[in-house]
Amino acid sequence: MTIIRVDGAQVAELGVSLTEVGADFLLMQDPSLERMVLGPGECGPAVEELLGGWRRQRIALGRALGSLGEAAVSAGTVYVDTEAGVKSLFGGAQS
Repeated sequence: MTIIRVDGAQVAELGVSLTEVGADFLLMQDPSLERMVLGPGECGPAVEELLGGWRRQRIALGRALGSLGEAAVSAGTVYVDTEAGVKSLFGGAQS
């Protein structure tokens, strides 16, 4: 028989961390501003395409991490509340 132990508080803490990392991705400076150091030339459009792709992926990742973080915070909080309610039903001390 498999036993799975879940610590709701740790799940909620993980959610906070994921939300913070997602926010950091969204706040990163746009790398296309650094294209200026290359000056005019043939590689400019290729670098711009690369940087544009990185920007799109970074924003998508930031949003996904934010959503995942919010879900983990919600799930962890509900788990902690549910566990406390079950404890009280069986006469255990609420923490």
